Amino acid sequence: MVARIFSWLAGLALVLVFLVIISPDLFRGYIFAEDTRSGGRRVYETYCIGCHGDNGLGDGEAAAFLNPKPRNFVSGNFKYFHSGEPGPLPLDSSLETTIRNGVPGSAMPPFPLLSDQEVKEVISYIKSLRAGGWVEPEPVQAAAAGIEGETAEEIFNNAGCSGCHRLDALGSVGGVGPALNGVGSRLSVEEIVQSIKDPNAVIAENCPTGPCPQGVMPQNFGDRLTEEQINTLAQFLAEQK
Repeated sequence: MVARIFSWLAGLALVLVFLVIISPDLFRGYIFAEDTRSGGRRVYETYCIGCHGDNGLGDGEAAAFLNPKPRNFVSGNFKYFHSGEPGPLPLDSSLETTIRNGVPGSAMPPFPLLSDQEVKEVISYIKSLRAGGWVEPEPVQAAAAGIEGETAEEIFNNAGCSGCHRLDALGSVGGVGPALNGVGSRLSVEEIVQSIKDPNAVIAENCPTGPCPQGVMPQNFGDRLTEEQINTLAQFLAEQK
């Protein structure tokens, strides 16, 4: 029995050697086939396809079990504009923030270990899926991006803070960023001003769904709000104790 197995293995080895000799290209093509996918498609099919689907329609095998549903890259609406762009499509920098940090409150996880090149390539691939082509948004000009409001409540609501932060004093139930109830007992006026102007300077430890990721808060409020508006909002928040 053992002799028969060795005989079979020897025969197989001879066949492989014969293939290499008579047709090395054929051998390499079938035995060591190269991955011909683009880098972006390879990353997409490794990490994204299970939720977003083969063609980016948001219909992957896991999609039926998820709420909210995965983004439809072909024709769906995008929601997260971290770089202050007006939409309807995000800048590459916003897509990178979403990929790196994930989306709290959804099934979209963070991918901090992807290389810069992999992120760049998968963004390019995602954009190639868009029906009618991807129209690059214009970066927001600070002068055209002002947020109206004089009172703290107006500024808070008009800046979209209520969509992310819970603050009982204003009836806000946002569940993305850290709750602001009692924020005045944790941060001074100066620290709140810094958090508005430079959100990544100090990252809050706890968000509703776990540790707060870097970049979850828009980075351009320092440009879109006046100094007076920022101080008005910071003073109000500092009073929440």
